[in-house]
Amino acid sequence: MSEETQNQAPEVTADQTAKPEMPKYDVTMEDVGVLKKKISVTVPRSRIDEKFNEMFGEISTSAVVPGFRQGHAPRRLIEKRFGKEISGDVRNALVGEAIGQVAEQQKIHTIGEPQLELEKIEVPDTGDLSFSFVVEVAPDFDLPETKGIKVQRPTITVNDAKIDEALDNVRRNEARYEITEEPAGKGDIALVGVKISGEGIEAVDRPGLTLRVAPGQVEGLPLLDLDEKLAGKKVGDTVTLTTKGPDAHPTEAWRGKDITVEITVSQIRRTVLPEINEEYAKGMGFESLQQLRDQVAKRLEAHIKGEVQQAMRSQICKYLLDTVKFDLPEGVVERHAIDLLKRRTIELMNKGIPQEKISEHLSEMHSAAKDQAKDDMRLSFILSKFVEQQKITITEGELNSAVAEMAQMYNRRPERMRSEMEADGSLGLLADRLHEGKALDMLLEQAEITDVEEVAKADEQADAAEGEKKPKAAKQKKEKKADKE
Repeated sequence: MSEETQNQAPEVTADQTAKPEMPKYDVTMEDVGVLKKKISVTVPRSRIDEKFNEMFGEISTSAVVPGFRQGHAPRRLIEKRFGKEISGDVRNALVGEAIGQVAEQQKIHTIGEPQLELEKIEVPDTGDLSFSFVVEVAPDFDLPETKGIKVQRPTITVNDAKIDEALDNVRRNEARYEITEEPAGKGDIALVGVKISGEGIEAVDRPGLTLRVAPGQVEGLPLLDLDEKLAGKKVGDTVTLTTKGPDAHPTEAWRGKDITVEITVSQIRRTVLPEINEEYAKGMGFESLQQLRDQVAKRLEAHIKGEVQQAMRSQICKYLLDTVKFDLPEGVVERHAIDLLKRRTIELMNKGIPQEKISEHLSEMHSAAKDQAKDDMRLSFILSKFVEQQKITITEGELNSAVAEMAQMYNRRPERMRSEMEADGSLGLLADRLHEGKALDMLLEQAEITDVEEVAKADEQADAAEGEKKPKAAKQKKEKKADKE
């Protein structure tokens, strides 16, 4: 558009840009369950006629009727030829419009899709259109006092012992295994055949299993003295262990039973760990062993910082769940529970547990998933209300950064990942997660934090040490403990 044309553009007033006035609906509501409402709506005839005229106006310009030029056919012929299709479009438009407007006018915060039988709704030739639908609504509750929540902050110091433990994890991840004729030692890998038997249960023979000479389990049966029994045994030796089937074991016949596990050794593989020295450090791209240790220390500090932050967030969440009580829409809880159950089922199948074994525990798994779903949904509602009250926002840049992180995890292009997330609705879920994260951070800023001593566990250091293949910046800075705010 030229500057001259822009200068000549007429002034647009607020009245000219105002949205068309929506019709007045007759609405009745009744409770039909916990946070579940049946809403009956009557759409006035005037709005029905307006919508028909709109639809006919749109289709008449492109309708092709034999004997007439495109866009010049009489309305009665268009009605005869396209009437059923237009009537369905009018119905869909009126119903969708009414549901949205009624929720807004009645200030109802609906959750999920409305329940109605759209195909059974017919637009009458005369008179108003009446229909009903059922919706679940968000719970109404008050937030508790959110300033000064008591939180304990674990203080964990990275020392030489923790660095050594982290480097041991690196060694174990790079272990080699050599076949040996010597007796098995703790930490070795044994190729074995296993026979499982017991009174009243069907015997099971499992050849070709691989076991580490350490406390563990076979076929879901705990064998806490496995290392003591296998240590010192040679190829061809057989050891016998006894155990009790766990109450929640996938095989119902094994639950609570005394079970005998017979293990025959067919091969022993000795664990060979690399030595952590100057040569090893240089082979990983570091100038010296000390530089490697410094880098591990930095990663440990970052890892522990994240763990501490998550531990404090969990305390905030527990306070909110313990303090705020309200009912939940049953349908929302059930849908979330089913999602959790599906994920858990996939996890178990990926671990090699047969589908039929999982099916035996579906009732228990569903009950556990439902309990988890209730906590998840309640916490989500609470944090959502806090976000709204505090006017917490996320920027487009923050959302794009989160998408980029996910894209990197799945080796995808960020633009493609975002497009797919927009299509399946998961982008909105990611935005919700970012909002909730900011809410928890704000609650922590306002919390009453007390430092407490806590010993770091060796397994918490595995991620910190993993992947030390290239040196980072040599500069090292010791962080002081953050003062309580």
